[in-house]
Amino acid sequence: MTLIMSAISKISRQRHCAVPVAARSSVMMARSNAACRPFLAVVLLALLTFAQPGSTAEDFVFLPALRVDEPEQMQLLDIARAGERLVAVGERGVIILSDDHGRSWRQAEVPVSTTLTAVHFPEPDSGWAVGHAGAILHSADGGDTWELQFDGREANRQYLAWAQARAASLEAELAASEDAEQLGALEEALDEAQFAAEDAADAIDTGPADPFLDVLFTDAKSGFAIGAYGMLYRTDNGGDDWRIAIDGIANPYRYHYYAIAQDSAGGLYLSGEAGLLYHSEDAGSTWRRVEDLYDGSLFGLIVSGERVYAYGLRGHIFKASTASADWAEFTNNNGTSLYGGVRLADGQALMVGAGGLALAISENGTQQAWRHPSRASLSSAVQAANGDVWLVGMSGLMALSEANSL
Repeated sequence: MTLIMSAISKISRQRHCAVPVAARSSVMMARSNAACRPFLAVVLLALLTFAQPGSTAEDFVFLPALRVDEPEQMQLLDIARAGERLVAVGERGVIILSDDHGRSWRQAEVPVSTTLTAVHFPEPDSGWAVGHAGAILHSADGGDTWELQFDGREANRQYLAWAQARAASLEAELAASEDAEQLGALEEALDEAQFAAEDAADAIDTGPADPFLDVLFTDAKSGFAIGAYGMLYRTDNGGDDWRIAIDGIANPYRYHYYAIAQDSAGGLYLSGEAGLLYHSEDAGSTWRRVEDLYDGSLFGLIVSGERVYAYGLRGHIFKASTASADWAEFTNNNGTSLYGGVRLADGQALMVGAGGLALAISENGTQQAWRHPSRASLSSAVQAANGDVWLVGMSGLMALSEANSL
């Protein structure tokens, strides 16, 4: 089985078996009952010990992150620029900062101890980090200190209200319908909505669990947090309010969303489990799905100039022009799963993944691959202001300069 980073588990009555939910750079297990059966007992135990209301585990999640020695060697899941500063996030609420292009690091003050999966700074001083238990954190001082803006308890309440409202609307529509052909579809939709409402009510009881897996701000005030089981929330006021935003997107089975990105024209891209890939041209109000492209997980997105890449399981890479909706598979002879990446200053798209692999694709399509000697799976990368490229993953922080060319 491929890399599962900081997995948590959940059982859903709605099309889901007990499956591990990956923290950003993981591979989802098959949803078939046969694949899930061996993990059921473990997951039930985890739910009993980890996700009960008022449990010690939940209390721990919302305690400040502990100070650790050499935090740059902790498991890290994402890294980003905040101006010239570097900011990386990872397990146990660890956030680390570097003001010398990665040569030395210090730990930030963080109000939670849950695993953090993604970080984004639209401005040098203002940034957001997201993670498990539905946590959304904000920093107004370049990452030195953080405050909790939102968490899974409020996410659960909002999803319950949404599911109940949808069920009520469908009940009214079904009662008023005189179209015999429409009745079957309405009854099926109502059944799904009622299941969703029951799941949401159960989530209120079990407490916050589902992780956000990526965060993107399109300007200083407007942002999105996306994640497991179709979680999609947005803000238009810098996080003072986060609201559920799933009405404009079709994902009836609540597959996971892994990555979100924006092109220079304002177009948005969203990728996820089971080949999910969407494009929005109206700032995320509605999303058009790219159909029949791939049925495996797409863990990452990189926009580089007029090109956008979606990539993921077993090294599959898809490419499109930002000016068109035509996607095609990009030839990649390396079958290693790719989990994260970054656009480099020279326009190359750098992707990283399992076994310490790093793969750069130039503007003209040529490829260069490296493997870090640790062979630790990698989840993200960043280029510092001085040009150095840093990688993060299971073994913490690593330099691309340490990797061997393939």
